[in-house]
Amino acid sequence: MLKIEGLNVFYGAIQALQNVSLKVDQGSIVSIIGSNGAGKSTLLRTISGLVRPRTGTVQFEGREITSVPADKIVSLGISQSPEGRRIFTNMTVKENLMLGAHIRWGQPGIADDMEKAMKRFPRVKERLNQNAGTMSGGEQQMLAMCRAMMSRPRLILLDEPSMGLAPNLVTEIFNTIKDLKSEGVTVLLVEQNAHRALEIADWAYVLETGVIQLEGPGRDLLVDSRVKELYLGG
Repeated sequence: MLKIEGLNVFYGAIQALQNVSLKVDQGSIVSIIGSNGAGKSTLLRTISGLVRPRTGTVQFEGREITSVPADKIVSLGISQSPEGRRIFTNMTVKENLMLGAHIRWGQPGIADDMEKAMKRFPRVKERLNQNAGTMSGGEQQMLAMCRAMMSRPRLILLDEPSMGLAPNLVTEIFNTIKDLKSEGVTVLLVEQNAHRALEIADWAYVLETGVIQLEGPGRDLLVDSRVKELYLGG
C-alpha cells in the first residue's frame, strides 16, 4: 500500500532522514520505534506532504505522491493523528470532528461516521458540545484519533498516541488500534512505548538518527537483544 524509497530529508543543513526505505502492506500494522530525535515524526510528516524530501519517493497504492499537496493526500486516503494531538482547543469537540470530515462535506455518511467514532470512545460523545481545550490529555488523544478517522482513511498515521497517558488509557488506545486493523484500516504507528508497539505490529522498523537500523516482524524485534537493551530496559 505504501512504499518509500531512498528518502532524504533536511531541515536547513541538518539531515533528519538518511536514505530511508520502507513499505507498509495493506491491512497491516507497521510500527516505527526509536529514541527522541530519531526522525520518526519527520517521516510521518513527509508521507503526509507537510515536509518535502530533498530526494527519494513516496508511493501510495502505486501512485507517487512525493510532491502532492497535503490536502490532496488526505483526499487520496491517508490521514494523520499528529504528535501532541493538535486539536483546535477553542472549538467544540463536534466542530473538531466535522473538520476531520472536511473533504467529504456534502456527502452522505458523515453523521454515521461521527457516531461510529464516538462509540469507539464514549467519553468523546459525552463532551460533544464543550470546548476541546477543556478535555483531559487522554480525551484529547481520543478526539485526535476520532478526527483522523472522519476522512475515512485507508491508511492512518498515528504519531505517539500513548504519550503522557495513564496506563489504562494506553491500553484503550492500543485496543483501538487493533480494532482499526480488524475493520480494514492500515496503520503506520510511531510510538515510544516500544513494547506495546512491537506487540501489535505485523512488521516494525527501528529508526535511529534518521537511519533504519533494524526491521522485521514485531514479535521478532520484541525479543531481539539489541532492541531489548536499547528500548525495552534490557
